Amino acid sequence: MKYRINEEDKLLFSQGTLDYKYRLSVMKGSRIVDVIYGISQLGTYGISGESDIRRTLNFTLALDEFQTDIEEKIQSWFGLDFKFEIGMYSVMKNDYIWYPCGTYLITASNTQYNSTSNTLSLTVSDWFSKLNGTRNGQVGGTPLIKIPAVDDEGNHTILREVLTFVLKQQGGIENCIIDDIGEFFGMEANNTDFEEYRENNPGWNQLPYDLEFNMGCMVSDEINEITGLYPNLQKYFDVYNNFCCHMIPSCENNPIALDDDFLKSILTDSGESVDYDIENIRNVTEVLGSVYEIDRMSGNCTTSGNTYKLQLDDYEKYVSNDYIAFTADKNNTEGMQLQINGLSLVPIYYENTTNSVAADTMTAGETYVLQYKKVDNSGRFYYLGQYQPHAICVLTADAQDPVYTKQYFAERFNCKNVVFRVEPDNPFTIQQIGIVPDVKTGDTYDNITSVSNAIETAIYDNIKTSSWNDIVTITTLCVPWLDVYEKVTWQKQNTSEPYPYIITNISHNLGGTVPTTSITMYRFHPLMYDYEIPL
Repeated sequence: MKYRINEEDKLLFSQGTLDYKYRLSVMKGSRIVDVIYGISQLGTYGISGESDIRRTLNFTLALDEFQTDIEEKIQSWFGLDFKFEIGMYSVMKNDYIWYPCGTYLITASNTQYNSTSNTLSLTVSDWFSKLNGTRNGQVGGTPLIKIPAVDDEGNHTILREVLTFVLKQQGGIENCIIDDIGEFFGMEANNTDFEEYRENNPGWNQLPYDLEFNMGCMVSDEINEITGLYPNLQKYFDVYNNFCCHMIPSCENNPIALDDDFLKSILTDSGESVDYDIENIRNVTEVLGSVYEIDRMSGNCTTSGNTYKLQLDDYEKYVSNDYIAFTADKNNTEGMQLQINGLSLVPIYYENTTNSVAADTMTAGETYVLQYKKVDNSGRFYYLGQYQPHAICVLTADAQDPVYTKQYFAERFNCKNVVFRVEPDNPFTIQQIGIVPDVKTGDTYDNITSVSNAIETAIYDNIKTSSWNDIVTITTLCVPWLDVYEKVTWQKQNTSEPYPYIITNISHNLGGTVPTTSITMYRFHPLMYDYEIPL
């Protein structure tokens, strides 16, 4: 949950002289133990949209207000929390307006008390450090920790619910704001027809397979495994110390938080710097997921009309979630079905849809994998392609380019699942800089067990390695209420008009005479791609 920016916050910058104060409250639970205003050398207050530990802070405290037993008091603080706020003086209110800047724990090993100057130097991090081993977070009590996809009573595990359980039961985190977690087109932000998709795909938000962890793992390991099942999820602690988990916003429909005129009015002499991360720019993303663990393989396939008929030994009924591989004897026709050992006819659909596989998708002599699912007491086989989820996402300036066609990429990368992202004004398209591939495989990509997930991951990774590399950094007067993933407008030097940008990182330099804010942001491009929503 973000601080809600209002016009009063912006008007503070029109007062002329700005007056800032800093307040550090030492907290034991919800109770304030000490309040410290004597921050003599406040270093940096950083906010990173690319890190689970979103907020960090380092500073030096002047402890003149504490006259006796200072070292004992410092030691009593080590297990407590520090709530940090920045105040800006308001002429209209004749008082300071205090802005929340997060809750922290002491994490650095260089915490030092100087008895001569009576100061304490601290480096602190937000509460994610309680989950990832920096200060806490190790899980014990059993040799193997298992999160089942289906419990003993046959109930499917819902991702949002199990993440909440892990946080509260193992992490001790009570205040959570967790959005739905699941398949890309089951998310409201990605699909105007998300409710219909959820109805047609009841497993859209369920844990797809059992998760296992060894004793001694971190709570963050479990969190990352759950949230890593689908791309584009962020998890962090907000300024009010709530654990938040939701999709990284595309910001396509977000209002402009700060416009170019306002930003230029508070710009310092440091101005702007422009950075193109050429070394890491990639415009063709190839994703390979986990190799399917085939349950049964049939080399005996005959086609009758629109039905593939397979023969398998000791196969008496269809089993939900089974992976069936077979070698087609003929190209498939429209409305293709599959039958094993004379059992009932089962339709073959594209994954998570009720759309029949198009004619000639499966060709004679090639081996394909299907997965059997039971939905509303009705069986269906989902077409998964060949032995491994495989997808390509291409950043192009023109989906109708006569040379760089989908067929071109399908043949070059031996992949049938090709998606175009269309951004005509992006400087990193294949037409502008040529084909620069980025192959994603192994590690977390082994969690990808479906073609649809491979496609969604390829789209998201392609955005990160192309659109997010047109980067601008500006330095302004200190804006204490600003947060990452806000949408702003900015007109770069030597450009004719302002464009929208998304803030990814903020660094407040609070150590100088005049505190400043360094804002790093990438050029926003509307999310346009030709991946059809599979209802």
